[in-house]
Amino acid sequence: MSSSSGGNGIEVRGLAYLDGNIYIIQGGSKSIGVYRTEDNYLVKEIRSDRFDRLLDIVVCNSILYGLDQSYIWQIDNNSNVSEYVSLSQVSATMSASVRETRLLVTSSRILSKYTYRPIGKPAMSKIRLPEGLMTATLWHAQEIADGHVIAHVETGKFHRVSKIEESESKRAILEVCAYGNEAGNGNGQLSNPVYLALEPEHGHIFVADHDNQRVVVLDRNLSRVMLISALPTGSYPNRLCYVDERKELFVGMSNGYIIGYKFTW
Repeated sequence: MSSSSGGNGIEVRGLAYLDGNIYIIQGGSKSIGVYRTEDNYLVKEIRSDRFDRLLDIVVCNSILYGLDQSYIWQIDNNSNVSEYVSLSQVSATMSASVRETRLLVTSSRILSKYTYRPIGKPAMSKIRLPEGLMTATLWHAQEIADGHVIAHVETGKFHRVSKIEESESKRAILEVCAYGNEAGNGNGQLSNPVYLALEPEHGHIFVADHDNQRVVVLDRNLSRVMLISALPTGSYPNRLCYVDERKELFVGMSNGYIIGYKFTW
């Protein structure tokens, strides 16, 4: 089952769910729109003169975090905005860990992890990548129970989602499985996989297969489970947000549409 809203022609650049509301960032915006999930009512807009081209938004440990070109911002229940951490490089996307204690920030070449500390700023560490991914352009990453899943493009030709793990025996980071290779729309192919979302109970990975105008659903070993291809004409998926308590995937589109898909697994 699906439901849709929006379609104002401005791409969705951030999408998060918290306490019955959907939080939306649109391209070029310096504000976050807060909409009631049940009827798409605009509850409020969160604005700050400190925002610098908002790029993404996530919920971690029931707290809202926004990403722009220079900072990660923490936003409390009263819409007060405070600096969480400054960034040393321009990043594109952000995700929350399955344990909800860490933020994973993706730039074109680097994955950075920020772990919450009760006192002071979060601790930052960098995720080591396999040698084969060192020249890839990274779009988005998601921490999973036994490693990380990364959506990336290699030399502008190979469009892949890779699962990487640390090998204790070899003391190295390895690509243990992957989905996609040369760009295409067939089985085993992707074209600009720009975003990921995790369904934690079964380990499903949702992939925003942007140029193919679809969402690919993979299992924990990155084998295809299903396709979601019934998107409105001219809609290209940019952002994904899976809400486990609702068993619902929200898909943010290039033309402003937000579409929700319910699952029964």
